[in-house]
Amino acid sequence: MALIDVTKSCLDSIRQISEHIEGAIVYLDAGCTESFQLMGAFPLFLDLGARAVCSSENMCALDAVADWNGSFESARKIVIMTSRLLSDAHRFILRCLSMHKGGHCCTIFTSISEVAHSTYPDSPLGPDAFHEYQSLLLQDYEELIENSDLKSGQLVDSNTKGNLTLEDEGWSRFTSNEDVPSLEASSAGKNQYGDSPRQGMVDLGQKPIVSVHHFPMILSPISPRVFVLPSEGSIAEACLSSEHEDSISAGLPSLSTGLPSDVDEVPPAATLTAHFLYHLAAKMDLKMEIFSLGDLSKTIGKILTDMSSLYDVGRRKRTVGLLLIDRTLDLLTPCCHGDSLVDRIFSALPRKERTSSSASIKCSQAQLKPGPSSLARASLEVQIPIGEVLTKEDFEIDDSGLSNGIEAFRCGWDSYNSASEMVDLISLSKKASDEKFFPAELLQGSSVSTETFKGTPYLEAILDRKTKDGAILVKKWLQETLRRENMTTDVKTRPGFASKLELKTMIKALTKSQSSLIRNRGIIQLASATLRALDESCSARWDAFISAEKILSVNAGDTSQSLAAQISDLINKSAFAGSDGKKSGKKELSQGLLSFQDALLLTITGYILAGENFPTSGSGGPFSWQEEHFLKEAILDAILENPSVARLKFLHGLTQELEANLNKTKSDVTKETSTDELNIDDFDDDQWGKWGDEDEDEENDNKEQEYDDMQLKLELRDRVDNLFKYLHKLSSLKSKKGPLGLESNLSSDPYANKGLLYKLLTKILGKFDVPGLEYHSSTVGRLFKSGFGRFGLGQAKPSLADQNLILVFVVGGINGVEVQEAQEALSESGRPDIELVLGGTTFLTPDDMLDLLLGESSYI
Repeated sequence: MALIDVTKSCLDSIRQISEHIEGAIVYLDAGCTESFQLMGAFPLFLDLGARAVCSSENMCALDAVADWNGSFESARKIVIMTSRLLSDAHRFILRCLSMHKGGHCCTIFTSISEVAHSTYPDSPLGPDAFHEYQSLLLQDYEELIENSDLKSGQLVDSNTKGNLTLEDEGWSRFTSNEDVPSLEASSAGKNQYGDSPRQGMVDLGQKPIVSVHHFPMILSPISPRVFVLPSEGSIAEACLSSEHEDSISAGLPSLSTGLPSDVDEVPPAATLTAHFLYHLAAKMDLKMEIFSLGDLSKTIGKILTDMSSLYDVGRRKRTVGLLLIDRTLDLLTPCCHGDSLVDRIFSALPRKERTSSSASIKCSQAQLKPGPSSLARASLEVQIPIGEVLTKEDFEIDDSGLSNGIEAFRCGWDSYNSASEMVDLISLSKKASDEKFFPAELLQGSSVSTETFKGTPYLEAILDRKTKDGAILVKKWLQETLRRENMTTDVKTRPGFASKLELKTMIKALTKSQSSLIRNRGIIQLASATLRALDESCSARWDAFISAEKILSVNAGDTSQSLAAQISDLINKSAFAGSDGKKSGKKELSQGLLSFQDALLLTITGYILAGENFPTSGSGGPFSWQEEHFLKEAILDAILENPSVARLKFLHGLTQELEANLNKTKSDVTKETSTDELNIDDFDDDQWGKWGDEDEDEENDNKEQEYDDMQLKLELRDRVDNLFKYLHKLSSLKSKKGPLGLESNLSSDPYANKGLLYKLLTKILGKFDVPGLEYHSSTVGRLFKSGFGRFGLGQAKPSLADQNLILVFVVGGINGVEVQEAQEALSESGRPDIELVLGGTTFLTPDDMLDLLLGESSYI
């Protein structure tokens, strides 16, 4: 039986729609772009005959002339693939139809199923969603053409272009040349620049034939058996909880109580996630046995069970045990900085910026509903700065002119938007070869899960390894690649250790020629990412976090007083470091010093640890009133010293006041210093008579200022009190978990330091009972239970450990440490016959957790 490979299944799904892709211009939204980039699908699109692959958010008239397959006929087919609801992607789809009026066939693929469209609360579409959308799209298209006054085919002059204010469809950010394509699309492929009576007129083309289909395999595979959802797709951006007593963030499930919820409304993300998992299993020809742990996971499990049918269950399919887990059952693991090379890489490297469209798509919904209408997840597409590894001399070694050609092409392309002047490529080439030019920004890579070394995917191999082991493996791959290329380096290597100098020297050797750079791009990108993660500017902060978290963990095993004192010390040190850096004019903290926001993340970690180790005191939290008072005072002083933290949600609206207070404090110190230096002999006799009035005015100003300062501090104390009420809620996670009992058994030291996923899989594969784990009966199971069970034909409750294939999906997100621990639990179980696939809403870093808990999506 073939092993499960999520990436291969996605690529096979693209091949199944090859008849639509052949000869078409393919438009991808940001979510699809991220997904297909990770799975390496772009070459496949061109192999299947696509004319071009373009961005739907950044489309322009030039997309019509791009042709990678050498066809001279006009484009007759358009394929639009979106990871969003059709209502959210509508303005881009409509703009695409208007841009390509000669395209007779427009095929739309969406990752959201037709049933999910009809059941989604904010969707305007009904049960026959796809057919309804086809009709609505054509109606809007015809109305758009009529409103633009181009129906009669009149000349496109400046007045006509001025009337094309299509801001509602998202056209306002494009130039007039792009608003109305200057190309005439016709089946005969006539020369649009030749003499013709209709020259300068717009050909509206025929009414397009529109079809809408469901394409469920839009996901972001980190490895063949680890995947998350696209960060800019509707499923990942949908809220996992609404604001109520047990919710902590829109991007995380509510705290599990094990009791029936008072909130009747099902979160939008629950419905979309259930439909995604159902169609994912159907596409991979799998039959699900569903288990859940956590309140939201149980809701998703019930939706999945209701979607099943006798036909689905009766078919001969491979069975997969689906385990759904709420992220809020274990917030400690993603908040901590574990020993994972992948986590370090995702935290150290810059991410691709989100498209501006995501924030504006649901602006109307945000005006109607309180709280966040959608989430802004961090992109999974990391930007690997390969150019930073190389120096100017490295580019001068190669005579291929790669950098010159790239810069000349880019300058020539940019000139299209500026003027109609002819581009002198010779002068551009001279500019590119100038001594001052160094194209570091042009050489940026990104991770691709399909890149392999002798059949072993790079990302899959390092996901299972810790930082040191992963770096050594990368070094080994570099050495073998150099041997294959017959290259040598002058740096002596040390066995069992990977230094930054060794990695950098080998990367430079592989990039000396253009052919070697292209051939070995996979290992070069991974090695450059590893080098950036191991750089002291990034690793010092990560190591400082690890050290602080270890200290907090040790103190949590002692007394609440020692833990509170340690948290207070971290806050005071971070406040001093931040204020000291500002006084010295430095924008960045010294290496190894944590900022105040870092200290807030450690405070969250400390409160979660305190909730697990200490009983709740009279103050409602894990610390006594006196201990918490000292923590509040430390945070209050730190905020006054670091007004930049006002971007956090619990301090919204105080930015200007905090900055003004800090500036006033600095100016008072300066005045006191300057006053001490004044000499009383400098005053004339006439000035003595004015001092009384000046003193009175100054006294009034001081009283007003003291009143403003008092108001600010009172407001700030109220905000800090709200913060600690929120921390009390986080510290109650253990009591909210219900009867899991995961800490009662197997409480040895190695086990105690592991996350929930490791503990859960260890108990399940060891066939221990897990309290709170719910099994969702299938249609046939319910039939046996209700009907045939009366005749002694009841069906035994299946066990997750009996399945040869287990899919674990963490609702809220996963991180690299959990992937390691899950594989470790599987290897320790002695069950080599089990295949384990891990999935999650998104890939979480500690910074992402801070944003979820204290940022815009927080319910603080």
